[in-house]
Amino acid sequence: MKDFRADLVRMQLKLNRRQPFAFSRFGEGELQILAGEPRNHPEYRFDPSDSGCVFLRERLLEAFRYRSESYYVGISCPHCVGQSRFDWAKQTCGQPEEQLTWATLLVNSNYAYFMEHVVPLFANYTVFLICHTSAMLAKLPFPVVRAFRVEKNAWRTNFNLAHQLTELVARERIKGALFVLCAGPFANILAHKLHGRSNENTYFDAGSTLDPLLFGDKGMTRRYLRRERRFVNQACTWN
Repeated sequence: MKDFRADLVRMQLKLNRRQPFAFSRFGEGELQILAGEPRNHPEYRFDPSDSGCVFLRERLLEAFRYRSESYYVGISCPHCVGQSRFDWAKQTCGQPEEQLTWATLLVNSNYAYFMEHVVPLFANYTVFLICHTSAMLAKLPFPVVRAFRVEKNAWRTNFNLAHQLTELVARERIKGALFVLCAGPFANILAHKLHGRSNENTYFDAGSTLDPLLFGDKGMTRRYLRRERRFVNQACTWN
């Protein structure tokens, strides 16, 4: 039986022990894209009639179905997206149950624990950060060796960065590093491509969790970040 906090603690232990892994989160928006449904998010968009978007969806699907014992896929739970979408996601990705967890693992009732007990472990790593062009790094509780900046709709605008990063890992023989990915659905593609190149680093899809640190008050765009009671107490379920 999966447990919302226990799955986060499992990743905390991996980080503490410096065991390389990848965590890629496919939330409601990513699942809509994978289902071929239009998506017009402030940070990215998907138009199923656009050939460029179709190409990106195929890359996202590859990331969703990529399998490795050190590659973990987060999906939205039945409470968040409904039982039918949850069942569809499990069937479509084809991941073994032990490689699946929640897309919301870092947020809601887990957010305070994540920020207090997991994020500080980042300081033990050589950190590469993928983040928005306007992000400020000064308030991060861990040093960043190098930041790679992306724009809105990064999975299309900055798609070539995936190749640049995989080549960087190979060229500089980077091992034991932590890649913190804050780039919407592009983070899923990056986690897949980078892990496929080298499974000796950790690739962590942090989503919007660091936004208050990266953008200050302007980063408080999610309800869980504003600590609304419903989200503070919400522990996602699996079945």
